Amino acid sequence: MPVGYPQDALVRLERLEKLVDQLYTASQTRPAQDVIRSAAVTIGDPDGAHIKLIPVGDVGAEIHLTPGSGTNPTKLQADTAAGYPGEAALHIVSGDDGGISSELLMASGEVSMRILDGGGDAGGFASWASNRAKFGFVDGTNDNYFDFTPISVSRHFGQWDDFGSVPSNAGILCGSWTLASGFAGVHISYPTTMDSNMGPVGVIRDGAANPNFYWCLTASTNSGFDIDWSLGGGVFSGKAGYFWSFRH
Repeated sequence: MPVGYPQDALVRLERLEKLVDQLYTASQTRPAQDVIRSAAVTIGDPDGAHIKLIPVGDVGAEIHLTPGSGTNPTKLQADTAAGYPGEAALHIVSGDDGGISSELLMASGEVSMRILDGGGDAGGFASWASNRAKFGFVDGTNDNYFDFTPISVSRHFGQWDDFGSVPSNAGILCGSWTLASGFAGVHISYPTTMDSNMGPVGVIRDGAANPNFYWCLTASTNSGFDIDWSLGGGVFSGKAGYFWSFRH
């Protein structure tokens, strides 16, 4: 059976070829890049919730996110003053409440978070770098934090609670005690009965001028432990003790 073609078949084929060429050219062509040269640009209601784009801010380009009226925005900054030559570190600073704010800094080889009080450390912090990691609490007066070095060494700065009121799932208990003369031992009670077995480690300090006695840990439970000692020079002299007990 013969096949029939429309009289304008060649014209239609030519149009199709042109369309394919146009589509291919469009897929390989990028649109021209627009450049907006401006000072600060506000998006939204300046008297309400809005976003402000600031090409040149205090430390570099900034974006301010303001939830409502007032001037307490969260700031996203391309920070060129953070101490990383040739780099704009990502710096996010929250709004403040009574002078307290928080910040996040991300730069090459470092990520840090901290609580601030007028620019200074005032609470919890965490810092991860290519050569060190720290986390804890820092306010310049009651610093208490862990420091992890790149040579497999860990350090703690601060204090441990002395017979603190800890919950039953606490991992570590520690404390100190004193006892007058005349006793042959002592029972140390934990603040609460712990959830699992405890491993007490203790030491005794004797009050005699020339200590000469034996002592040992004689019992241990989830609620406390016992230490007993012998006569020293014919007497039971006063004692002091220190312990560290870990849950396992």
